[in-house]
Amino acid sequence: MRGALIRLGLAATGLVYAAMGVVSARVAFLGARDREQGVPGALRFLLEQPQGPRLLGAVVVGLVGVALVHGVECVTGRRSLASRAGLFVNAIGYAALAWTSARLLLHLGRGGGLEREGIAWLLGAPFGTAVLEAIGAAVIAGGLWEAWQGLRGRLNLARRLPRRLGRILSAISRFGLIARGIVLCALGYFLIRAAAEADPDRAQTLGGVLRGFTHTAFGPVFVGVVALGLAAYGVHLWTFALLKRKV
Repeated sequence: MRGALIRLGLAATGLVYAAMGVVSARVAFLGARDREQGVPGALRFLLEQPQGPRLLGAVVVGLVGVALVHGVECVTGRRSLASRAGLFVNAIGYAALAWTSARLLLHLGRGGGLEREGIAWLLGAPFGTAVLEAIGAAVIAGGLWEAWQGLRGRLNLARRLPRRLGRILSAISRFGLIARGIVLCALGYFLIRAAAEADPDRAQTLGGVLRGFTHTAFGPVFVGVVALGLAAYGVHLWTFALLKRKV
């Protein structure tokens, strides 16, 4: 049961990343200004597809399932404090994504600002600034680790798949890990900046990071490449779901 929920959650998350990559690449390469980037844009894109409500409903179920698994393991598993903290953060992240998806599916409105409200609350709490800085540093560390995994390329997919297919999927996964690592590093930077300036508006979502990349020297082409990398990360998650492995 646990394995099935994990695989379903990986498949659902992969679908969101693939949609996010497609939407953001359209904005970068084709100038589709009617498209919202980030998670909201990805979810709306899925809802607009044939059988969109069923598709988004399946995403909600998958995300809720993996959030429950991580939450239960955080409470009951015999793990270190660091592992429990990671499971708790994962559970909260998956649950928040499931809630965002469910709101859109049930036409309950955007419900935006939850991230910034949470950051504002944290900044007003004792030691909140230090906690937010630590979270930002952890996000950057996670991004660097994923980028390093992509650069190293030791995913061993070719050992469990036909050689040619394994090499192709390994290349796609490496590209996706590097792209997501870059985005995570940027997210962590903005969290640290929000803590340093005591301004929750300095924090950015995935869509905000991608829009920010557009205004750098790299320009829309870099955003498009990163967007395709996020779609590749979705393929990476699907691959691991099919191989019954946990990332």
